[in-house]
Amino acid sequence: MAYVIFYLDGTEIDSEHRKATLPDGTLHLEHWVANNTPDKIAQDSLLPLAEQMRKIYSVGHTVIICTARMFSPADMKFLLDNDLPYDVLLHREPGNMEGDDTLKVRLLEDYFQSQGFSCAEDASPMMFDDNLKVIEAMLSIGVACFDAVGFNRRLVA
Repeated sequence: MAYVIFYLDGTEIDSEHRKATLPDGTLHLEHWVANNTPDKIAQDSLLPLAEQMRKIYSVGHTVIICTARMFSPADMKFLLDNDLPYDVLLHREPGNMEGDDTLKVRLLEDYFQSQGFSCAEDASPMMFDDNLKVIEAMLSIGVACFDAVGFNRRLVA
C-alpha cells in the first residue's frame, strides 16, 4: 500500500474561474475565500488527474487530499457528486492565512506522525500539486512531489 497525496485546485479540479493572484504571482487568498461560495464551487470541473485519483484509490492505496481550502459542505458535495474518493482529508483551518507551502508541510508532517511515522518522509508518500513553492517544500522534506500541471497535459495528449 502506498500513500498518494493530491491537492485539489489545479490538480484534479479546475477552479480557475474563482482564482486571482497578487502582483508577485501568489494566490490572493482573501479573493479566494470570498469566491468560495456553493454556486461557484459547483461550477468547478475535473482535470485528467481526477481519473488517476480514482484508479489509485480503487487498487487500495491510501489517498490523501491535502488542500489549502477552508473546506466547506459545498466542497464535500463537489467531491461526492464527482466521485472523487479519498481516505484522509487535510485542509486549512478557518482563520489560518499561512502560505500553502508551510500549511501543507505542517498538515502532512502532523498526519504522518499521528500514524506512527517519525516524519512524512518515512512513509514514502508521493504527491501531486500545481504550486512550485509547494513542490519545492515537499521535496525538501523528502516527499516525492510531482507537477500536476505537466501530468494533466500529458494525460490529455
